[in-house]
Amino acid sequence: MLRKINITILLLVNSFIGFGQEFAKEKTRSHIQVEGTNVFMVPPSLFESSNNFKGFQNPIDQTAMIMILEIPGPFSEVLKGFDPEMLKSQGMEIIRKSEIIVSDLDGLLIDIDQSVNGMKFSKQLVVYGNEKSSTLINGTFLKDSLQLGERIRQSILTTFVDSDLISNPREALNYSLNEESGSLKFNYVIGNGMLFNRDLKIPTESLDKATLLTEKSFDKVEIKNQKLFCISRVKKYPKDFSVIPSKGINEIQIDNLHGFELFAKNNDNESEEMYQVILFDENGGYYLFLGTYLKDSKDAVSDIKSIVNTFKRK
Repeated sequence: MLRKINITILLLVNSFIGFGQEFAKEKTRSHIQVEGTNVFMVPPSLFESSNNFKGFQNPIDQTAMIMILEIPGPFSEVLKGFDPEMLKSQGMEIIRKSEIIVSDLDGLLIDIDQSVNGMKFSKQLVVYGNEKSSTLINGTFLKDSLQLGERIRQSILTTFVDSDLISNPREALNYSLNEESGSLKFNYVIGNGMLFNRDLKIPTESLDKATLLTEKSFDKVEIKNQKLFCISRVKKYPKDFSVIPSKGINEIQIDNLHGFELFAKNNDNESEEMYQVILFDENGGYYLFLGTYLKDSKDAVSDIKSIVNTFKRK
């Protein structure tokens, strides 16, 4: 599971930050809490709290953002995801790296350059935590936007973590699920999604291996051929899944959102199957529900569907 977490970090992740920088020692009136977290920051001017992710976004420049990602893994393990060679394989180059302290928590500050779709970005990353959990702060901007990069740097340095504050990470999600439906249990929130399984272990040790992952897309891009998108989405996962034609690709509607459901098989492990639902937001983007389980586990499919069918936007 930690490998999956590290892959997620790579997918979500100039540099002005130097060695020996100090972070905020206390909150001020200008600090704003990142909803659903115990993190407080003073956002750059013109930046607003995002409705698409935890953090802040420039409404007139969608390439500039500060994103907060809580990671359900010990800091010592999460750091392994920032190996230079591993990052390089994802098109990211470490420019500078140094050890830091964020509100008495051990951390690492990393400056990264990355090219995406012909554009060059700079990322100012802060990762900190303990042996229970970790947090990643990702400040992103176009590499040649030097003044904007400086403003993002100054904002990141205002980070204050209130360790005494008990936060509910679900609060930042713009949707809810009935966690009492079926027999799956809520594990944690990561990004815009949630994880459910039977035993709260990672990976699950339940007999049917039933697991449900939910996610909301960060982008609000319009998808014209929605059915084709759902079919092709199956090929985007780390495992080699393919659609099971005999079970159909069926239209589905939940909370007045239209979408498609389908079943897929793991071509490398014939005992594993997947149930996928994608619901399309009328304002752009989509909600993804991904259930995996051992083949012929009827209770697993029933429990996964029970939770998915309770989806409701806030």
